[in-house]
Amino acid sequence: MRRTAIGLSPPMRETVLMRRSLGGATVKTARQLEYRLHHLCIYDDRPRESMFPYLRWHHGITNYFSGAVFHVTGEGHSDYTFMGCGGRAYQIQLEAPPFQFEYERNWWRDHGRGYNHICWITSDARASMEQLLANGPTEVMPFEEFPTYDGFVVHDPEGRWVEIMEYTDDIFRVQEFTHAPSGECGLEMVGNAELCSDVDAMAEWYQNVLDMQVLERFDHEDNSVVVMTDRDYDPVGRRTLFFLHNARHDFEKAKLEAHGPHISAILYQAKDIERAWEDALWAGMEPLMALHTDPMTGLRTGHLSEPCGGNTIILTEQYAPALKLATAA
Repeated sequence: MRRTAIGLSPPMRETVLMRRSLGGATVKTARQLEYRLHHLCIYDDRPRESMFPYLRWHHGITNYFSGAVFHVTGEGHSDYTFMGCGGRAYQIQLEAPPFQFEYERNWWRDHGRGYNHICWITSDARASMEQLLANGPTEVMPFEEFPTYDGFVVHDPEGRWVEIMEYTDDIFRVQEFTHAPSGECGLEMVGNAELCSDVDAMAEWYQNVLDMQVLERFDHEDNSVVVMTDRDYDPVGRRTLFFLHNARHDFEKAKLEAHGPHISAILYQAKDIERAWEDALWAGMEPLMALHTDPMTGLRTGHLSEPCGGNTIILTEQYAPALKLATAA
């Protein structure tokens, strides 16, 4: 096993720091667009039932938005429940039918309950769409102005949905918890993982196009795990992490065969991982792979199945990579 500590190094290509041209027009760079990881959206037609295992597992609701007051369109309306746990900034969003747009209903028809997309916040959504479309993604939802934010959705190069939002209202925000590990086990939701066909290509794309940073990577034989974060990373107060990996375990290989590259897991950490595991099982999560020491990362790790369609949760011991480098950056 090879472990490489990288830290908050500059992006791999100077193009991130330069202005690029698209049809003669100037396009903002990823660095100028200030991308920040925000939430994972889960499609689920029974959110009131599915949220209770999360609430029993030390989560809290940060916001609820209903179709009667938020995102009413000619096609449908919203039903959003945002939840967080212990850590600052990163959250999950349960989104229920009938959904707002036809493309969402088509995804629901084809996939059902599942991890649907990752959302990044930007300082300029319109410029972000120009920048992303100039770098490989394809459009899923065109740029649209909503009452409280502007946004759009694209595919990344392997087909996962990427949502981009810019808050435009002076007051409206999805609320965040302060950093306060939850429960006696000290549980924190810290980010998500993506199962990739080509880990290296996607790591390079996320660095160059969304200004993500590689903190550390682990390699063994044909397997890789790349640990990434955004520009607001702080190893104590905002430990938002983003894992890219290939299919190592049988259940991952089966899901890759069924769904192709996809958002594979929510990431959690705990001060007392044994207690966090016990609490998860009591709360209603199902075991996929019992607690063990991961031979690649060296971290105490367990895999669980969550209630919104049997999607995967990865629980690890506390892990704050590149502490000195990140603090100094």
